[in-house]
Amino acid sequence: MSLSEGSAKPKKGLPNISLLLAVFAACVGGTFQYGYNISVINAPTMYVQNFINQTWIQRYQTNISQDGLTLFWSTIVSMFTLGGLIGASIGGTLSVKLGRRGTLLANNAFSLMAALLMGLSSTAGSFELLIIGRLLIGMNAGIALCVQPLYLGEIAPTALRGAMGTGTSVFITGGILTGQVMGLKEILGKEEYWPILLSTTCIPAFLQLLILPWFPESPRYLLIDKGEEEGCKK
Repeated sequence: MSLSEGSAKPKKGLPNISLLLAVFAACVGGTFQYGYNISVINAPTMYVQNFINQTWIQRYQTNISQDGLTLFWSTIVSMFTLGGLIGASIGGTLSVKLGRRGTLLANNAFSLMAALLMGLSSTAGSFELLIIGRLLIGMNAGIALCVQPLYLGEIAPTALRGAMGTGTSVFITGGILTGQVMGLKEILGKEEYWPILLSTTCIPAFLQLLILPWFPESPRYLLIDKGEEEGCKK
């Protein structure tokens, strides 16, 4: 009995499969998006700049100046950080109104809309759609960075909260790596594929929408914010 009890003790500190899946579901559509959209924009830099110049020629029958091209490209890239600021500012309010899980699920609307706009930008001949899309995906990342650690900390057992919190940084790194891999010429790094490359941000969003609804809302939110004691215990 003592040997079996002693051998069973270490297992109590290990996360079960359900908890790991919950972490994956929260992170894949959360901070993974942050890392992914930081790196995925790097590969098609020249292609997007050529698209901006061609669009400018079609509109105004002249080449865009180098300063103007740099300005538009810098705007496309930096809109992500502006969106992140907006998302982080409203993330706390949304987490109280919609719940932690509810906010993460609703947050995918920004990702899906961004993917649609960036994917259609070339067909529509509008680089403005890229600017709006980057703003929206930045908002998605800002909300995720605010709400996801909150959700993970509240659903994890006390002894595992620190370990589960590392999922945030792990998935950021994984997102950066995945974005770089997707941008390789052997995958989606060719010029004709850059709209598809930027629109692949919808894939993590769909994964989260499919998996996360199977997992519970934060018990702390149910008890303190909603006053649902039975739901919290369940």
